[in-house]
Order: sequence, then structure tokens, then C-alpha cells
Amino acid sequence: MTRRAFLASAALAAQRPRPNILVFMTDQETALLPGPAQLPHRARIIAGAARFTHAFCNTPQCSPARSSLITGLEPHHTGVRTNVDGSSLGASLDPKVPNIGNVFRGAGWATGYFGKWHLSPGGKNLDAFGFTDRADGADADVATAAAKWISKQTQPWLAWVSVLNPHDIYHIRQELERTAIRPGVKPPLTGLENLKTKPAEQRQYVDEDQGKITADFDADRWLRYRSYYLNLLEKTDVLLGQVLDAAGDLSNTIVVYTADHGDQLGGHGLPFKGPFMYEPLIRIPLLIRAPGRIKSGDRDDLVTQADLAPTIAALAGVTWPGAVDGVSLVQPIKRDAVFLEYYAKQKWVNPIKTIRTRRWKLNMYERGNRELYDLQTDPSEARDLSKLPEHQPRLAALQARLARWWK
Repeated sequence: MTRRAFLASAALAAQRPRPNILVFMTDQETALLPGPAQLPHRARIIAGAARFTHAFCNTPQCSPARSSLITGLEPHHTGVRTNVDGSSLGASLDPKVPNIGNVFRGAGWATGYFGKWHLSPGGKNLDAFGFTDRADGADADVATAAAKWISKQTQPWLAWVSVLNPHDIYHIRQELERTAIRPGVKPPLTGLENLKTKPAEQRQYVDEDQGKITADFDADRWLRYRSYYLNLLEKTDVLLGQVLDAAGDLSNTIVVYTADHGDQLGGHGLPFKGPFMYEPLIRIPLLIRAPGRIKSGDRDDLVTQADLAPTIAALAGVTWPGAVDGVSLVQPIKRDAVFLEYYAKQKWVNPIKTIRTRRWKLNMYERGNRELYDLQTDPSEARDLSKLPEHQPRLAALQARLARWWK
């Protein structure tokens, strides 16, 4: 969307009463769930929401993904390229960068941030980032604090509610034996044997990093992994309901449901997140409900997290005070590809750049490895086509587009 179109959209929204804004964000939730789950409170949002079926995280790491969500910038522009964890690699978000908090507080909204922050050390006082009110703790405490805060507001408000789950999937070893396999849960389509033809970094993740936790998993254990994951989502849905109840009448409330990144769910024998860019990890849920402001229904636009901040601003009639990498999604957008990035996991630096079109995906590892997938014929990404002679022209064209984007 051009700046002129963005300003026109914001001007139209500004003629309406200022809306309340609720962003409910989970941690490590893929859009590609491995089976059915009971999510009645999410259904309350879905009924009137724009449902983005092809939404991608800008990077599958907590801190940099969150930096894109609240700033509208890609991670290499926010400066947060890996997790903020106290190491020299994890640079914090600069509070001077325009973000959802300082932009909306400056425009007259009451602002509160509840739950996991992960964009600066400590994260106790977020006033410098524009959030006047702050609460943290276990997910249940976060939801309760957010609900109490929302119910007390007498002016337009913006509440960002950031729960931890289903991130507790990392506790799968402790939960494995007491987790029953749920009906309808599907097993991974590929296992560790598939890594023989994949970049060596992926096998290194299994042998030396967090992949060790599940390296001995058989089909039964992966079904329990996936079942436990769905159990965590259902617990999170209860908390979503608590917050929605506090918001009350949603006719003048923008409600967003999304996640920072996905989870690999055992595909290719890989758990959690790491140096790979498979679909379960990079595809995230994105629902935007804003009656009279954005049309409800399924949208298959190719979108990223960087599109969220300019979209919320346009819906609310707020002019964003700087350049962004994302675009407003108030109207359908024509985009034939998204560009994603990955930098490091803890102290393991292993940059990857990705272009993902409707059909094709190319991953370029800085160490020299490449992956090319035809998602139309191989949706599970089992067969890397990057070394086949007949695919070299396509690979070169996608690589050139990646280079232009990065430049």
C-alpha cells in the first residue's frame, strides 16, 4: 500500500469513534495444528474476523519476531536479530523506535502490556516503550491482570496480552508418560532419516542442541508430543475467554489473535525451533476482528508480522510516525512472495535468508547450504530440489530476488 493510500485509510478510520484495541499473542503457536482442538473462545473472534491463512513470522525466534510485531519493521531493521537473553548477540529494542506502545499512547490511548516481553532486559517497567501499565507472571495471572485493567478503563485503551503457552512444549519429557494421545492427532509425515539430504545444521541441532530432547522419539512419542501441544492451546483458550469477557461489547474493539512463531512439531524429527525454516515453524495464526473496519472471511494474502502495526494504525485512524517495512492489510494486498530471516539460536550464529512464494521456497544458509522446495507437490518439504539440474534456473531467479531484498 502506498503512503497516500495508507493515509486515506487512516483518515477514514479517524472519522469513527476511537476503538479499543486488544492484541492476544501466544508463544510458539503454529497455524498448522496437528489435530483438532477445542477452542471455543477463539471461535468468538473467528466469526467476525479477517482470517489470514498465509501469515508468516518474520523470523522464528521470540525476541526478533516480537520486535517486528510491535514496530512494523523487519528484524534486521529493528536491531533485534536474536533473543534478548543477556548475551552480546541479543541487542534490545531501542525505545526510540516507533512501536505500538509509544505511538498509541502519544495518540491518546491508555496502554497496557501484560505478560512476556522479551525485548529488553528485565521487562518490568515499559514506560520508555509507551506502555503506562504493566503486569507479568504466570499465564493465569497475566490474563487476570489484563482483564482487571481493561474493566477499569474509561478512555480508549490498547491492551497487549502476551501469554507464554504453548511454549511449555519444552517440558515434554516431564509430561510425556502422563499425556494421552488425543483422537484425530496426526503423526509427522517425515522423520530423522529425512535429514540425510538436508543442511548439516539441522542434524547438528539434533546432535548438539535442543533436538537431543526428542532424538529417541518413536511414532507413539511424537503423537504424545503433539497431543500435549494441543492440551496447552486449550488451556490458553480459556484465558483468552477471560480477557474477551472483560472487554465486553466488542462492536468498537479491534481484536487481534496471533503468535510470535510456530513449532516444528516433529516434522523431519525436529522439535521446537532452530536453524530451519519449515512451514510449521514459520506459519502463524493471524485473526483481525474489527467490525465495520475490515471485512471478515478468509484471506489468502501472503502477509508477515511486520504488517500488523501499520494495519492496527490504519484501522484506528492513527498516522504511524515513520517508515515501516510492512503494509496495511485493511484491504487485500497483492504480494507474490514474503522474505524471512533467521540469525542465531542462543550463541550459535547461523544466518538463513528465505523467500517463500505461493509455490516455491528457497532457504539460503550463510554457511553455503541451500534448500529449494516445491510446496505444491511436496507440502511436507521432504525433497530438497536445490541440487537438481532442471531446477537451477528457478533457484537462480529466487536467489537473485533474495539478494535484491537483502540489499
